[in-house]
Amino acid sequence: MELVERAKSSGLLRYLGILHDLVMACAAFFLAYVTAIGWTAALASDVVLPKTLAFVAVAAVVFFVFSVHRGSWRYVSIPEFLSIIKVSVTAVVVYTFGSFVLSRGINVPRSVPVLAGMYLIAGLAGPRLIYRLFLEGSILPVTAKVSRRAVRNVLLLGMTDSAESFIRLTRRGSLAGVNVVGILDEAPRRHARSVQGVKVYGALPDLEAVAKKLARQGTTVTELVVTETSPDRQRLGHIVEKATSLGLKTSRIPDLTETAQLTSNSIFEPKAIELGDLLGRPEIVADIKGIAGLINERTVLVTGAGGSIGSELCRQIALLSPRRLIITDSSEFHLYSLDMELREKFETARIETRIVDVRDSARVNLVFQQFKPDIIFHAAALKHVPLVEANPLEAIKTNLFGTRNVANAALAAGASACVMISTDKAVNPTNIMGATKRAAEAYCQALDVSSEKTRYKTVRFGNVLGSNGSVVPRFQDQIASGGPLTVTHPEVVRYFMTIPEAVRLVLHASAHAQGRRKERGKIMVLDMGQPVRIVHLAERMIQLAGLRPYVDIDIIFTGLRPGEKLFEELFDPSEVQSEVTDDGYVVASPRVIDKVLLEKTLSELEQAAYNEDEKRAVELLSHIVPEFENGSSADAGRATDTVVKFSNPQRIATRKAAHPAPTVKED
Repeated sequence: MELVERAKSSGLLRYLGILHDLVMACAAFFLAYVTAIGWTAALASDVVLPKTLAFVAVAAVVFFVFSVHRGSWRYVSIPEFLSIIKVSVTAVVVYTFGSFVLSRGINVPRSVPVLAGMYLIAGLAGPRLIYRLFLEGSILPVTAKVSRRAVRNVLLLGMTDSAESFIRLTRRGSLAGVNVVGILDEAPRRHARSVQGVKVYGALPDLEAVAKKLARQGTTVTELVVTETSPDRQRLGHIVEKATSLGLKTSRIPDLTETAQLTSNSIFEPKAIELGDLLGRPEIVADIKGIAGLINERTVLVTGAGGSIGSELCRQIALLSPRRLIITDSSEFHLYSLDMELREKFETARIETRIVDVRDSARVNLVFQQFKPDIIFHAAALKHVPLVEANPLEAIKTNLFGTRNVANAALAAGASACVMISTDKAVNPTNIMGATKRAAEAYCQALDVSSEKTRYKTVRFGNVLGSNGSVVPRFQDQIASGGPLTVTHPEVVRYFMTIPEAVRLVLHASAHAQGRRKERGKIMVLDMGQPVRIVHLAERMIQLAGLRPYVDIDIIFTGLRPGEKLFEELFDPSEVQSEVTDDGYVVASPRVIDKVLLEKTLSELEQAAYNEDEKRAVELLSHIVPEFENGSSADAGRATDTVVKFSNPQRIATRKAAHPAPTVKED
């Protein structure tokens, strides 16, 4: 094998291939004569040698015309075999025609061209097939060859084309250290069959029995690789639970549609199943091209561009060819990192990078007047509930007054749309973070109703998997250190979505009902399916690490933190759900605060905030958001009431009736 690789790297293998084909042409024609007239007569004849050389010359020309030498022996398959047949037949026909024209076919028995063609096909195809089988290990006993160097004995789930390709790659050595020991498939008709010599043992429910059977034969299964075609999230979750209960790691073949994440070397390399793959609902897949008209050749500005949502927004926007993309953030490091990434990935994009703190109205106005953005995506905010609860004035300055600065600057710059990113914590808020975001929503609503040109959109969604400082990175760190995982309460639930889903929602909100006056003052909310219990999230993350919850890593409960709720809501009871879009987005109509009264209250609140009068500032915030319940007693009361709702089925039914969940239209 080492000699083969050396010959290949030096280019010698290609010339050996050409020499081989010419030798096969010579041998095929000579053997055809031997078959037709006998060995002794062929050696004694004076015409066999020149006619053989003539056939080799014709074959060489045909080989060159059809580029036989360019075909890879390593990957020879049916198309190459068909090409060999075509080349052989062509060589025989050309030689026979030439022989007849020049000498009327004298001394060429009629059987010779037919036999020469058959022998040539065998001579060209046979060695190629043997070479491929040798590289794939099919000539030698496969298990004996692979197991000596394999560190991963894997079962495949799904008898598919991907499974067959995966097995072939392991035998070629392209997936080092992988030994495929069996296949599972849900179709009973495929059981007891084999693929590339690998047996199909049964279905997923038979996993434990199959693993024990192989263990008795001396093969310990370490991994289950999902080769099924596009399994949904529920299916993947079931597979992970089943495999983890047996101590098996679970991975899957990448989706070939994930072109941005694939390279030629990774198409069949198993990838870990990620937490986003296991959300208990189908992923919202929106048509990004549908909003290209809004972004294309427009100047777009993003605040908070260095954050999880802001940075993904910038990536998606850059794909839509804006005239100019202005990225702003108060963090120099995050802004620098994003700037370097975007310039590397989008070399032709016009990107302007500015350090901007949205709390600084003069700086915000200066940047907006300089670039005159058409579309603004406002993602800058303080979002961590416990930290914000301990620093309420900072949250008011950033989340509320920062939003006011951006919204006012958008109006002064004549922007066509300003999209604010909000949160489900703004509904019936019990913490400062949620209350400030709801107040910011109210300000944007008021401007949306009164503005003649600029549209103010508010997009509300739940938690984002993997965002900076969220529960997922914390769990990952705790798993890496051996646990335990800390969860505040066994009944706490949250809505979750992936970062790409969140960004698609924001982008769609920017294009929805842009010119419809009746949509002014409304909020877009994603139907996020059923909320996820955080303890279940913790269990899944432990399973994805190949460990067993409560056995390998424990989960402990630490109690609710200040301002934290057991559950989050996407709608307030007073918000009318006026429209459900085809993409599963719900347009809600919350109450709109009188703009004059709102500005008067904001003026007093601003004075209190900059006087560091925390008590007065929170009191005025409650005037803007009357449903805001602040204080330890309110938190305790809400938490207790929520526990009752979880334990009382009648109360649950009553609550569902009062807050009907929007429906997702499934394709």
